[in-house]
Amino acid sequence: MSRRWFFLALPPLVLLAAAFVLVQLFLELDRDSVDRKAAERLTLYRQTILGEYQKYRYLPYMIARDPRATAALALGQPVESANRFLQEMAEYSGADLLYVMNGEGTTLATSNWQDPLSLVGRNYGFRPYFKSAMQGNEGQFFAIGATSEEPGLFLARPTPVSGEPLGVAVVKVDMGPLEEAWAEGGETVFASDANGVIFLSSRPEWRYRTLFELPHEIRQTIVDTKQYAGQGLDPVSSQPVHSNDLLTISSKAYRHNAAEVGLLGWTLHFLVPVEETRKSVLPIWTAAIALCLVYAVIVLVLRGRRLRKTSVKLRQESADLKELNTRLVGEIQERRRIERELLEAQRGLARSNRLAAVGEMSAAVVHELSQPLAALRMFVAGTRKFLEKGDTGTATENLNEIDSLQMRMASLTQELKRFARPSESRIEKVDMRESVRAAEKIVRSRFEETAVHLTLELPEKPLDVETAPLRIEQILVNLLRNGADATAGEDAGQVLLQGMEENGEVLLRISDNGPGVPEDLRERIFDPFFSTKGSSGGMGLGLAISMRIAEDLGGNLSVNANSPKGAVFELRLPALPSVAAGEDRKTRQEPEAAE
Repeated sequence: MSRRWFFLALPPLVLLAAAFVLVQLFLELDRDSVDRKAAERLTLYRQTILGEYQKYRYLPYMIARDPRATAALALGQPVESANRFLQEMAEYSGADLLYVMNGEGTTLATSNWQDPLSLVGRNYGFRPYFKSAMQGNEGQFFAIGATSEEPGLFLARPTPVSGEPLGVAVVKVDMGPLEEAWAEGGETVFASDANGVIFLSSRPEWRYRTLFELPHEIRQTIVDTKQYAGQGLDPVSSQPVHSNDLLTISSKAYRHNAAEVGLLGWTLHFLVPVEETRKSVLPIWTAAIALCLVYAVIVLVLRGRRLRKTSVKLRQESADLKELNTRLVGEIQERRRIERELLEAQRGLARSNRLAAVGEMSAAVVHELSQPLAALRMFVAGTRKFLEKGDTGTATENLNEIDSLQMRMASLTQELKRFARPSESRIEKVDMRESVRAAEKIVRSRFEETAVHLTLELPEKPLDVETAPLRIEQILVNLLRNGADATAGEDAGQVLLQGMEENGEVLLRISDNGPGVPEDLRERIFDPFFSTKGSSGGMGLGLAISMRIAEDLGGNLSVNANSPKGAVFELRLPALPSVAAGEDRKTRQEPEAAE
């Protein structure tokens, strides 16, 4: 009898054991799911912070270069024109505060010069961003304002931007809207600085708390710099906060994930209540217990019907037939539902394809117009300086260059239209040396900005091809700009452009001494939206567009390794026979190697 009961109890025991194993498995799966979600959200929030930082990073550099903002440094006293200029710049850029300090840290010009809490005459030489800028570096510091008592991110640059610093230009960025966006999202996220102090949080009560008990020397540094004046800086949890760990705050347990924010030295933290990592436990145990109860009921029913076996068999066959009919009806309904979903998916795919085409062309427009726009900004800045100095001749030359660039941008939009219909591009006889010089003018500002040396080696005889000149210039601008970007981090960045005729083809070879292109990536380097520049680099369209243009024009674009290091891009186009020496040809003086 006991053996019989053992066999009857065995299925529920096996079911409960299987439920226990499933619970452990689903707990791990839920934790993995939460961690994946956290990683995705952290990546999004990190890009949002870096986007806000990059939005204002250029501003202190521009102020440090502008004599209208730094005029007070030469006089050693506040100047109303500088105050008004900074006020206009703050309103235009959306920055919270702009100001200029002298070498001792005293504010001589500020955008809030008319406010009761004006910074004019106040000294902030104790701030780390001031000290860093006076050493010739870029200053970054998040703190509560010593005068306004409002928090913000301070970005500083020395002025002048080269040579011995005479003062510091500072931009204060309000990070409050970013914090409000976090809170509206309903997620628990906060950011901590290098000392472990929480300064941005979707939970206001956690702001200016710490991840752990701060050592005395760190607390003293915070006090000396007045970074978080008047804040208690108490730990947010009784246990130190580490990445990918369980954390208890105010008696509530959280799953904790963190990610570093490059450039700023901050850390982002994302918390998910532990209950979300155990959401599968209750349904599994509920199902297991329900199945055990069903099993018990079945056993009791079978024991009670043993004497009516024949009747049970007939009812069972009837029930089976009814279940089969139900399943058949269900399968028919499921098939109809799948057909509807398939039709809707096909419609959605068509919409996605249209949106993808629009997105690719929009990205191409942005990519191709950004380089002439950069050159326009440099010419406009130069023209302003020449006008201030009374040099109208040079200013007129710059205006001519600006007019030439705007005409080129108009032509460039037409070329992007032809990118989708390449057969419409205008083909004419072109001296490739002229295309090289035109492209060099456009990218010259980029080489000056990155301090990379550009050398042009062109032959004396023409390099004639029959092609579309503007599209060739597009390829050269992309390749030269990529070379400048690749070698910007080198101690002595070098880019060499060589032109020659070889085996009935015109060959333009662009080589650099940068990090080069790994061999396993050379086949993918010309794919659309593939880039080796990282999150802060380009959109990965330049080389893809260049390859397509080269192929459309009957040429070829390839990449190889340079010696001893770097990359070599080679553009080949079919050459035309050399023309007679007396043929009318426009020539321009070959520019010196740009640096």
